Amino acid sequence: MVQGPESHAGARQEYERELSEFAERCREFAQNEGVPAALSHSESGARQWISDELTRRAQRLAVTARAENSAWLALVGRWTMRGSWMLFGLVLVIDLATLPVSGSWTLPHTAVLFAFAALAALITGLSLVHSEVGGVLCFMVGADGRLSPAKALGLFWGAALSTALVYFAVEDFAAGTASERSAVGDAISHPRWEYLVLLAVPILVSVVTNAVAAMRMRRRAVPYLPGQRSQVRDLVLDETGFGSLASAVWLPSYLAAALFLIAGLAKNPYGLPPIPAIVVWISLAAAVLYAVVRLVEARRPVLVSVVRVRPPGGLDGPIRQGDDIEIRGLGFVPPAAADPDQLARIVVKLGPIHIHVPLVPGPEGGFSNPTDSSITVPVPYDVDPGPWIVRVVTAAGLETDDYALDIASAEEY
Repeated sequence: MVQGPESHAGARQEYERELSEFAERCREFAQNEGVPAALSHSESGARQWISDELTRRAQRLAVTARAENSAWLALVGRWTMRGSWMLFGLVLVIDLATLPVSGSWTLPHTAVLFAFAALAALITGLSLVHSEVGGVLCFMVGADGRLSPAKALGLFWGAALSTALVYFAVEDFAAGTASERSAVGDAISHPRWEYLVLLAVPILVSVVTNAVAAMRMRRRAVPYLPGQRSQVRDLVLDETGFGSLASAVWLPSYLAAALFLIAGLAKNPYGLPPIPAIVVWISLAAAVLYAVVRLVEARRPVLVSVVRVRPPGGLDGPIRQGDDIEIRGLGFVPPAAADPDQLARIVVKLGPIHIHVPLVPGPEGGFSNPTDSSITVPVPYDVDPGPWIVRVVTAAGLETDDYALDIASAEEY
């Protein structure tokens, strides 16, 4: 396998080519083009052929997407290592730039370089071990493939505390006078509980929310769709793709705490600075809000009603064999299941019969069937008239509650 940015560039080009071909085929099918002439006279046959063709192409697209994502994660892992040493270089430049202000090379100048060198070495070691899965990025990813704010903040504050501890350890080891050694000893011998709280809270939130999510998955109460690409915007978005108020408050509070840590060390290089109580309380409140939102939200698919689709020019009537039925509800397509290969996995259960939902491309892009609130499927001709039970099985494997449906015979009415 080719290493370096070129491997990702090649995988990205292959994915974009497959995506372009897939989109082009969708546009053709939406305009009733590209269907074999032998099927053009049969609407149901043409629809089934289009769905099968799009399903095959969606599976190929998913393979290239996974290959591109793996190459992207490997690239992120390599750039993580480079970025850690770039940060060390930036600290060195700042040290040299502030040297005329301090008048001479002081002990804090040496300690801060050793601290960031240790941080870069740690990140490099972790990235080498996990370079194919994003380096340190893999420690911030949740089970659904998205970046977890709780894990990211825990890692961020843990790295900040570790860097500060190395900084004071170097100062304690290299202190030249008794007064310097005493000042450093006082700084590290009296722990500040706000630092421990800021470290423990995101870890606790991550453990609790993951445990509750795992319990709900075992009860089939929430969907589980891993494999979504990790993006930085995941830190401020919820699972539906909208902005998360809790994350938007939680992240800046930790950044503010880090700024107070850096500013405090700049003022007094021999003492661990206090974090303002307001910053700690805002962080705690945002963490509680984030945990509550994660714990109470459980979006199950809901089947509300089933209606007969009246063909153009057709007459109103009951549902019979061969008719199309529209299933209305909510949550049929979870946010992580909008890819074509996932849409092709949705199934409607009519009693013991499993009806695979046909993919229908929309005239303006995307798919008009299935959608998050509507699914249209044909009733098989060999279904006996009488009462039936309808269920929808999502791509994540969750099933809706039973819905009673009466199918009339062709002789009735």
